[in-house]
Amino acid sequence: MKKQIDFYFDVVSPYSYVASTLIENVAQRCNADLLWNPILLGGIFKAVGTSNTPGLTPAKKPYLLKDLQRLSRHYGIPLQMPPDFPVRTVLVMRALSGLPPEQIPQAAHTLFNAYWADNLDIADPEVVASLIGQEVVERAGMHEVKDALFKNTEEAVKRGAFGAPTFFVEDEMFFGHDRLPLLESHLRG
Repeated sequence: MKKQIDFYFDVVSPYSYVASTLIENVAQRCNADLLWNPILLGGIFKAVGTSNTPGLTPAKKPYLLKDLQRLSRHYGIPLQMPPDFPVRTVLVMRALSGLPPEQIPQAAHTLFNAYWADNLDIADPEVVASLIGQEVVERAGMHEVKDALFKNTEEAVKRGAFGAPTFFVEDEMFFGHDRLPLLESHLRG
């Protein structure tokens, strides 16, 4: 039976960005289906009691910046710390939630690159419309789309997620881009 990887992500998460550049190859190598699940990282933090953005605590922020530079070099991916980090991603995560599942990966890559490589303001509806389409932005305001994002976030928390990126293979959880080798071993197991 073919396995499925559930990938929970928020475009504001730099480690979700890194994971987004790696996870498709893992799924391909393991002949697994990959389901991209947009969530609101702030909603997860609120649900699990994380008081603020963990990467922005004064003691951790200098390390975060250096770590992201290292990852950029290591994986050969463009990554520039956005001046508006962390940006509010409600609009883009709703927009992604309103897409058919097969369209989410490409739109997510476009938004990740816009924010993490090109430092575009993905909280601006006009910028988002220019990237993934005006109709997608308009659909993001619909009640059922807002509900879909809320439900994805709630589902991630119920499954045990406490941040992003989080991956599940059935009930087995893997947190962070750096756990992808362990996820791959599990799939091959």
